[in-house]
Amino acid sequence: MARLEQARAEWKRFEREDKPAFARWMAKTFGPLLTRVREIADLIRQKESLVEEVEMEMAMGGARSARSAFTQVQKRRDHFSAAPPGNSGEAPPPPEDSADDPLFPEDDPEEVSEFELELMFEELLGVMGWDPSRMSDKQYTKMFAEFKERVLGQKPPEPPSKLLPDSTPAKDEQSRIKELYRLLVRRLHPDTQADRDSEVSMLWHEVQEAYHDGNLDRLEMLLALTDIQSNTAGEQTSLFQMRAVLEELRDAFKALQRNLGAARKERAWGFARLANRSALETRIRCELETDLFRHEDRLQQLEALITQWSKPPKPRKRSSKTASADFPF
Repeated sequence: MARLEQARAEWKRFEREDKPAFARWMAKTFGPLLTRVREIADLIRQKESLVEEVEMEMAMGGARSARSAFTQVQKRRDHFSAAPPGNSGEAPPPPEDSADDPLFPEDDPEEVSEFELELMFEELLGVMGWDPSRMSDKQYTKMFAEFKERVLGQKPPEPPSKLLPDSTPAKDEQSRIKELYRLLVRRLHPDTQADRDSEVSMLWHEVQEAYHDGNLDRLEMLLALTDIQSNTAGEQTSLFQMRAVLEELRDAFKALQRNLGAARKERAWGFARLANRSALETRIRCELETDLFRHEDRLQQLEALITQWSKPPKPRKRSSKTASADFPF
């Protein structure tokens, strides 16, 4: 965790200090040059797209020459540009039944309402002056059950003794998943994380994904990870969970090391602490001017080719001998 925190500090310094400072310096120092390069690059993309379309017309459309293929492409483009927006000439497909459409899944009252109730309960506690993060798990669970029963008319679940033996393991696992989810939501919820960073955001999304998939082991591991990071690991944290956390930290450290290796090759690395920037300015200006010259040359070539295609064909001259043969009188 110490090595991981050091790597994260380097990455945060690069993302929050070096890259913004480098971007501001580039815009201030090379603003007009960058704009010119970007404009010419956009023109080159447009011309290359037209050339590729003409070549495709020659290969697939049966055009006898590049000039005739260019004429067909221009007619097609003019036709599409003249058509009113949203009118493709085809009737829209009939709407499918929302019950079978994956974009309109059937509501799961148990899962959706549980999350919404959790947020409502958190808001109510805030209005009443309670801090959910300072409440014990037993107190929080009890008050949440009373909230659902008294305010929304939802009765608490029956005790385990009244459940069928066959359904007890599944119910226990679902209860444990919801319990872990509530604990992690209380720790990682955006409203309770004033200094929220990318690490907390990543854990938040992992908790949501694990809860959606019903992955109990993953939720246990995430809980252990938050315990270790907050120095609250105790008897409830098993050796298996700590090993899983260790593997997770190693994977995160390796991924961060790869990102740092790529970041060290960028010009923005360490820019905020760079005192003399004259050599860097000279090198970047030379590269930008070289790119601009190369782009302008490429644009001239494309424009010359398109101009050649757009010219009408020259009429063939007939010789006097041919004329006399055609018209002997």
